[in-house]
Amino acid sequence: MKTSIALALWLSITGSCWAIDKPNVVLIITDDQSWDSIGFLGGKVHTPRIDQMARDGMYLSDFNVTSTVCSPSRYSFLTGRYAGRCEGERFLLEHPPGDQTQVENIGELERERWNVAKVLQQNGYKTGFVGKSHLVNHDWINGNWSKAGLETYPAQADPRDPKVNAKMHRNHQKWCDAIRRFGFDFVDGVYAANLKELRCDALNVHNLDWTVDKALTFLDQHQDDPFFLYFSTTLHHGPAPWSNKFSLGADPRMTGEGFVEEGFDVLPSRADVLKRNREAGFKDNQAYALWLDDGVGAIIDKVQQLGLAKDTLIIFVPDHGSYRHGKATLHDFGMRVPMLIQWAGQIKPGTTYDGLTANIDIPPTIFDLCGIAPPTEYSVDGVSFKSAIFGDQQPIRKTLFGEMGHSRCVKTKQWKYIAVRYPEELQRRIDAGKKFPAFNNQDAPLDRPYLTRNGHLGHHASQKNPHYFEPDQLYNLQTDPEENENVFQHNPEVSQRMQKGLSKALKQFKNRPFGDFTAP
Repeated sequence: MKTSIALALWLSITGSCWAIDKPNVVLIITDDQSWDSIGFLGGKVHTPRIDQMARDGMYLSDFNVTSTVCSPSRYSFLTGRYAGRCEGERFLLEHPPGDQTQVENIGELERERWNVAKVLQQNGYKTGFVGKSHLVNHDWINGNWSKAGLETYPAQADPRDPKVNAKMHRNHQKWCDAIRRFGFDFVDGVYAANLKELRCDALNVHNLDWTVDKALTFLDQHQDDPFFLYFSTTLHHGPAPWSNKFSLGADPRMTGEGFVEEGFDVLPSRADVLKRNREAGFKDNQAYALWLDDGVGAIIDKVQQLGLAKDTLIIFVPDHGSYRHGKATLHDFGMRVPMLIQWAGQIKPGTTYDGLTANIDIPPTIFDLCGIAPPTEYSVDGVSFKSAIFGDQQPIRKTLFGEMGHSRCVKTKQWKYIAVRYPEELQRRIDAGKKFPAFNNQDAPLDRPYLTRNGHLGHHASQKNPHYFEPDQLYNLQTDPEENENVFQHNPEVSQRMQKGLSKALKQFKNRPFGDFTAP
C-alpha cells in the first residue's frame, strides 16, 4: 500500500515536472489580422473561441512584430533574429554585404543556420509545419517552375482533371520535402506563399478545413512525444476572405495540393458557420472571422481530447496587422498585434501583460520554458518573457527596434520614432528631382519611391498613412495611439534621444548602412 502511494506520488511529481520543463508548443500564426477581426478587442465579429482563449490564458497587450509583411515577420518568429540579419540566398542576392537592406518579402530561413524547430528537433521534440510558408525557395515561388523542377499547367486548368491534379499533388510534395530540411519532421498542408502563387484560378481560395485536418493528423501521430507545431493559416490575407466566393462559398475540396475528392470533416460545415454567424447578429461578409475562430477552436479541442492541455503551451498571434491599418509600415497598427498564450494549470486565466514584447522573443521564450540551452553559435536578438507568463509585470525590454523597406524605428512604451532613409543612389535621384511611378499609375508620379518594392503594398500603405514618406517621424503613443500627429519638430529632446537609440540599434548590423545613422 505504501509502495503504491509512493509510486503514485512519484508519477504525479515527475508528470508535473515534465509539464513545466518539457511542454508541447503549438504556435498558431494568422495572416494580415488586426484587432477589428477579433471580438474581445472590439471587432464587430463573432470569435467565441479566441475570446475564450483570452479568458483562459494571457493577453500580451503590446506584442509587436519587427517587420510588417509576411516573410520577414515569419522569419523572426522562427529564428528570434531581426529579418535584416537574414543570410538566405535570395536576400543576399538582393542585398550583398555593404548595401542598405530593404527588408520585405524576401526573408527566408537559412539551411545552415539555427531556427527554433531545428533546436527543438535536436532536443527530442517532434516538429510539424502546416500551412503557409513564404519562408523558403523564393525562386520557386515567383520564378520558372520548370527550371525549379515544378510541373506547370494553365491558370484555367481544372484540378478535377486527374492529370492536372497529379501535377498539383507532386508539386505540393516537392514543397513539403523542401521545408522538411529546415528542421521539421512532419510537413503537410503547405501553401508555398499566398494562394495566387498556386497559379491556378480554381485554387485561389482559402481552405482552412484542409490545413486544420493536417494539424490534427500531426497531433494524433505525435501525442506521445514532446512536440512543436507551427500552424500558419492563409486567413485573413487576400483574396479577400470576407468575399465568400474566396472562402466559405468556395468548393471545400480545392486545396493547396489540388482537388481532394473526399473532402474533410474536421470543422463545422461552412453552411453552419454562416448560420451561427447570422444568429449572433452579424452579416455573411463577417463570417470569415468565425470560420478562423472554428479552426483555432478545433486545435485547442484536439489538445484537450488527447489529454494534453496541461502539457501544452498554445500561442495565437498574427504575422502583422492588416493593410487596412498598418501593413508594410512601422506604424503601430502594423507592428502591434493581438497575442494570446494559453497553458492550462500554468498560466493564470484572464491575465494581461502590458510590457513590450516581440516576435523575436518567441524562440528564446520557448527555449526557456522547455529548459533547452540553444547552441552557442545560435545568435538571437530576442529575449525570453517567461517571467511575464508566470505573472511578473516587470518590463522585459525598454525599447524595440523595427525595420520595413526603407524605414527603421525604435519604440518605447511612450514614444515611437520612425526614420525613412533611401540608399545613396536612390537619394541622388530624389535630390535631382526625378519622379517615381505610382502603383498602376493610380496617382500622380511620386516625389519619393514607395518604401517597398511591392507597389501594391506601398500604394495602400501610403494612402492609409499620411506621414508615410516623411523622413523623421515621432509619435507620442500614450496621447496619440493611432499616430496621427508627427511631433518630431516639437519635441527636440525626445527626438534626439530616440535618434540616438536608433543609431545604437543600427550599429548592431555590421556593414549595413542606413543614411546618417551609420555614417562614420
